Amino acid sequence: MLKDILISLVQFILLFFFQVLVLDNISLWGMVNPMVYVWFIILLPYNTPRWLTLTSSFLLGICVDIFSSQMGINAFACTLVAFIRPLLLNAFSGNIENTFQRPSASRLGFVNFLFYVIILVAIHHLTYFLLGTFALNEIISVLFRTLISLAATVIIIILCDAVFFHKQE
Repeated sequence: MLKDILISLVQFILLFFFQVLVLDNISLWGMVNPMVYVWFIILLPYNTPRWLTLTSSFLLGICVDIFSSQMGINAFACTLVAFIRPLLLNAFSGNIENTFQRPSASRLGFVNFLFYVIILVAIHHLTYFLLGTFALNEIISVLFRTLISLAATVIIIILCDAVFFHKQE
């Protein structure tokens, strides 16, 4: 259990700094904003208590908000993803023998993992861009930015999953 906590803490710190120091400074054409820090929520072990998932997701979001001068948008989007995550895990994971494991393509199967990631990232990005714009007359722009950023984020997450979790069963 201590090992899982330490791994999650290191992932939290690394993804946070990668987001605020690297990805937040990349904005392709003002439309593509990869937000890979969501991978932290996606990677939490199956047995993570719900209160801990919600709390750590909120803390990650608020930390990103502070460093990107936002007003709780990331915190809300991350907390929403953490709230929905158990439903999707149940839908895509089937019977998991070891609940200390983390969701990955090798454990869920590539297609199930891909849909799991796409749905959670889409919820995050749509929430983030809707709250950031907060204008329904910009809905086409919001949907376009969501789709483009979703594609970039999912590609990065899938590539990272392939690099870090390719041999684990």
